[in-house]
Amino acid sequence: MTVLLNLIRLMLACVWTTLLGTPLLVTIYTRYWYGLLRAKLGRRDILDHVLEANAYFAGWVAQRLWTSVLLALGGIRLRVRELVPVDWSAPHVICANHASIFDILALVRVVPPPFRFVAKRELVKWPIVGWALQPAGQIIIDRADRPRAIRSLAEAAVRKIRGQVIFFVEGTRTRTGQLLPFKKGAFYFSIEHHLPVLPTAMRGSFAVLAKLPWWRMRPGRDIDILFCPTVEPPGQWSDDGLGTAVQALLDATRHEISAVMAQGQA
Repeated sequence: MTVLLNLIRLMLACVWTTLLGTPLLVTIYTRYWYGLLRAKLGRRDILDHVLEANAYFAGWVAQRLWTSVLLALGGIRLRVRELVPVDWSAPHVICANHASIFDILALVRVVPPPFRFVAKRELVKWPIVGWALQPAGQIIIDRADRPRAIRSLAEAAVRKIRGQVIFFVEGTRTRTGQLLPFKKGAFYFSIEHHLPVLPTAMRGSFAVLAKLPWWRMRPGRDIDILFCPTVEPPGQWSDDGLGTAVQALLDATRHEISAVMAQGQA
C-alpha cells in the first residue's frame, strides 16, 4: 500500500510539474533566445539581464507554486532557523549537505530568489526541471571535465546576477545519512570572488527519502534547514597559499555543519 501511495504522489507531482513547467519554459526560453541573439550582436549585458530576470521569475514560480504543492503532497513540514540572522540582500555561497532530493525542494522553498544552483550537466536532460536550468541562469558544470567545470564557474561569476549561489558540497547524495567528504569547488569560488560562505545543515531529509531505494518515501515528516554563522574567506593570500586557504575555509564550513548535524542526532 505504501508503495502504491508513493507512486500516486509521484504521478501527481509529475502532472503538477508539467502543468506549471510548460508555460514557464515557453516564457524563459523566449527571453533566453532573445538574450543570446543580442549577445551575438555585441550586447552581452542584455543576456546577463535576461538571465537574472529568468532566475528571479523561475525561482519565484518554483518557490511559491511548485515546491509548496510537492511538499504538501508528501506531508513534509519545513522548519527554518537562522542561528545568526542572515542578510539576504547580500550574496552568499550557500554550502549545504545533501542527503535527499528533498534538499533541493527545501532550499528552493526558503531561499529568497534569485538564486543559482550549481548543477551537474546530467540534470539538463531531465524533463521540465532539467530543461529549465540553463535559461533560468543556473550554473551547469561537467564533473567529468574539471577544466570545463572551472570555466563554467568562472563564466557564472562574471555574469551580473544577484542573489545566492548554492552548492551541495558533497557533490552527490549520501547513501548512509553521514556526511561525505566535501568538494573544494565552492570554496575556490568563495575565495576568488570574495563571497562569504553560508554553511547550511539539512536535517531530516534522509529519513524522508534516501537515495536508495528512490521509491521508499516516508511522508509526514519534518525537514530542518539551519543556516549557520557565515564564514568569511581570507582577505589576502599568495598563489602558493591558495590551496591552504581553501582547505581552511572547507574545514571551518564542515565544522559548522557537522556540529549542527550532531545536535540533531543527540
